This record gives sequence, structure tokens and C-alpha cells, in this order.
Amino acid sequence: MSKSAIDTALSSGSDLDDVVKPTLWQRFTAHMKKWWWVHGIVIIVVVLVTVLPLVYVGVPHFANAYINKFQYNETGLAITNPRPNAIHLSQKSKIATGGGFTGSGHLEPFNASLREPSTNQEFAVFSVPEIEFSGSVELDIDQDLELLCVDCMSQLAIAAATNQSLSVLVRGTPDLKYGALPTAHLNIDKTIKMNGYNVTEFLNSPGAFNVTGIDLLKEKVNGYNVNATITIQNPTPFTVELGHIAFNLTIGDDDTPLGYVDLPNVMLEQDVSSTVFWGSLDTEKLIDEALTGSGTLGTVTIGVKGYSCDYNGQTIPYYEAAIKAINAKATLDLFNYASSLFD
Repeated sequence: MSKSAIDTALSSGSDLDDVVKPTLWQRFTAHMKKWWWVHGIVIIVVVLVTVLPLVYVGVPHFANAYINKFQYNETGLAITNPRPNAIHLSQKSKIATGGGFTGSGHLEPFNASLREPSTNQEFAVFSVPEIEFSGSVELDIDQDLELLCVDCMSQLAIAAATNQSLSVLVRGTPDLKYGALPTAHLNIDKTIKMNGYNVTEFLNSPGAFNVTGIDLLKEKVNGYNVNATITIQNPTPFTVELGHIAFNLTIGDDDTPLGYVDLPNVMLEQDVSSTVFWGSLDTEKLIDEALTGSGTLGTVTIGVKGYSCDYNGQTIPYYEAAIKAINAKATLDLFNYASSLFD
């Protein structure tokens, strides 16, 4: 091309700067038409990275935290029909789920491992029924509980008899189904605290127990010379069937042997229960201590030492361990029973 032609071409292109450039939106639209699939992949990855941890980690974590903080209410729990290696549990109660767990969903049935906290040893496996999520859930327990570690159960029973509270460690791996979310696999590790009896303190608590009637038998009946009825104010909100229990008694500051009492059919029911006991006691020593002892006139201090526990003729080792752990003293005013004692 000749120089003149080039000059002519350049001259004709002198207005190129005046040509309208694409706007930012136009350039963005053109870019998206070409690279939309790349951005789509990025968005999907971001959503998955954000949502999946929430669904697969956040929901189980929230559920675990909620369950592990849940306060079990033992009101209405009944522990009955004790056997050397089993007990029967029953309870009907309502559980208020709340805490975000409402609507369509449930906790699937699972086996909960019950452990004695100090040893972390499993002593029983409890079948937890399916729990639906609603404003109020009906919990219906009615099952035998086989004891895998009687010594562990004995430690719990001793704790119940000698302390104001006891703990049970519950572990399990149930599945949580909530709405359209994937099934969440939970890991429950919860310590349940329950009320105990603390017999030493209980015997001297006002109104804890009361001898409502006492009869000194002129002629012994099956070796017993005392028959009485007592009422017991249960310090716990649950019922425990113990069966036949026996105590050795002492009297005075020097713990002089006084005799023994048998309670043939003890059922510690919720609130107040009553039971009959039969005793073989040195009544002369009892009355003498009331009149000439070191305490206030008419009062005696009686030492109570647990001896045995059986049900339907079978020794119940875990309850017997708890009974034998009882070594307490109670003060009685015999003038309250003067009509029976001094006739």
C-alpha cells in the first residue's frame, strides 16, 4: 500500500475515539453469557460448604446439647418387683420438648446405657421409646430392667440411702429425624441427678416419720413383743418397693443393744406411706432409759443399724447393701406413747 493510501486510511479512522463503548452492564451480561457455568459451579460450592456443615454438624450438635441439658423429672417413677438381678420400672409423664424441637420429627427408639458415674461401668441397658416432637410428649415407661452389674447398682443404692442426691450416667446413640432434613446421628452423654434419702438426716427431720400406734404385747407373737405402725414422709418424688427389711437397735449414749425390728412389707410411695413393724425389744431397758437416762425426761436416743433386705424370700443384694449402710440415730419422746407403754 502506498503512503498516500495509508494516510487516507488513518485520516478516515480519526473518529474511532468517538465510537460508543459497551456499558458495564453490557460487559457483565456478555461475560455471564460466556462464563455462566463457572459462576453456577461457584455458587453451588459455596451453598454446599455453608449448608452441609449446618445440616450434618450443626443440627446434631444442637440436638446433642439440648438433650444433654434436658432436666429429667423423676416424679411418678416407680421402682418395683425387685429381684436379685432385675427391677421393674414404670412411669407416665409428659415431657415439654420446646427448645426449637417442635413440628414434624422424632427421636427414634434406642438403647440407653446406664452407668455408675464413679466407675463409668455399665450396670443396665434401658430401652428408650420413640419420642415425637410436639408441644407435650407423653412418656410411658413399663419395662423390666436387667442388672448387668449388681455391685454398681449397690453403689447407687448406697448413695441413695446416705446422700441427698445421686447421679446416673446415660449414654446412647439415637437417630434424630426432623422434617425433610437428613437423619442426624446423635451421641448422648448425660448425667441425670436424682433425689436421695440421706437417712441420717431424714430420721431427725420434723415430720419425716411418725409412730402412729405402738402396742407392747403381753405374750410374744412369733418371737415379737412389740407391734407398731409408722408413717413415712418420702423425701423423693418416686416410689420404691423394698420388701422385708430388718434393723438392729441400740439405746443410749453407749449404744447398748436394745433388740431388732422387722418391717415385713415396705413400699416407699410418693408423698406419705405407712407400714407395720414387729419388734423384739428390751422394753424394761427402753422405759428405764426414758426415765433415768441422760436426755430430757421421757426421751430416748435409739441407734438404727441396717441388717438385711429380702423380697419374696430372696435376698436383694443392692438394697441390702443400702440398708446395711444405714447407721443413724433418732430421738423419740416416749411420753407420746405413754398410754401404750405405761399401762
